[in-house]
Amino acid sequence: MLEDKFVTINDAKIHYIEDGEGFPFIICHGARFNARTYEETGTIQAVVDSGFHAMSIDFPGYGKSENLAMEMSTFISSFIDALKLEPVVILGASMGGEAVTGFATKYPDKVKALILVGAVGIAEFESDLSKLDGKPMLLIWGKNDSISAPGNYELLMRYNQSAEFSNIGRQHACYLDDSKGFNERIKEFLAKIK
Repeated sequence: MLEDKFVTINDAKIHYIEDGEGFPFIICHGARFNARTYEETGTIQAVVDSGFHAMSIDFPGYGKSENLAMEMSTFISSFIDALKLEPVVILGASMGGEAVTGFATKYPDKVKALILVGAVGIAEFESDLSKLDGKPMLLIWGKNDSISAPGNYELLMRYNQSAEFSNIGRQHACYLDDSKGFNERIKEFLAKIK
């Protein structure tokens, strides 16, 4: 059953929702969204149905989380440390994808697999992307994504040739216009890494 939870990081209350048991799967939202977005799209349930322990975070200053002055990659690491979760499967969409990429290149041992959805700002991490080589990685972009250019996923694929790529939906937030296809693709990917 989906539960609201809080964890304290540097005196800030950070909200997340969780459901399921099994290997930890963390969801990091984009700038216009929050933890509940992935409940509404059915993604949390798809992750739970795949046998994973789903946790969808409200980034600091979003949803029910308090503000926290901390680099996003360090925040993700602190969240994982506070809950003693590593290694994790982690999904990041748009801004969340940028944060997850920064986290994964900084702390590759804490990552079992990545799912990046319309991730932005990937070039910022180019010098460290080779640290992700061989990690199971799923890249999902909307067919007409006007926010994250194809160069972002192309760069990720250049440094991790085993990365899987899927065009799903039309827009940047492709999980909104094709939730079913999005969730099915995630379930297919998770079946391979269990």
